[in-house]
Amino acid sequence: MNDSEERGLQRADLSRFLPVGIDELPKEDQIAILKKIAEGDVEVRKELAQKLGQSQIAEHDIAVMIEAVRHLDHERKIYSEHAKGQTGTGSYDIHIRGGDTRFIIPILIVVGVLILALVLILTLAR
Repeated sequence: MNDSEERGLQRADLSRFLPVGIDELPKEDQIAILKKIAEGDVEVRKELAQKLGQSQIAEHDIAVMIEAVRHLDHERKIYSEHAKGQTGTGSYDIHIRGGDTRFIIPILIVVGVLILALVLILTLAR
């Protein structure tokens, strides 16, 4: 910290943010304008805090979902995870599907053989 820097509370110069000619208005009008500016600032800060909170919650939810998928038993299983959520800038919709593809092929072969056997039985029964 520089020795020339002032320490402690200091008066902020807000004149650059105020409308031009505000000094020429009556005191009541000046107070009303300053009140509106302060209310607008509070609303902007409130909205910003809400958006940041939503984004942090979404980030946590996505991390939890990815960690859950990482810990799934991938052997001879098929899984599907789905998550929806809201962030500070929009919404997200995530679908994660995966698993052991070697498990799907035997099931498809068995189903195919059963269908062929059923068709063969029906054609021979005629």
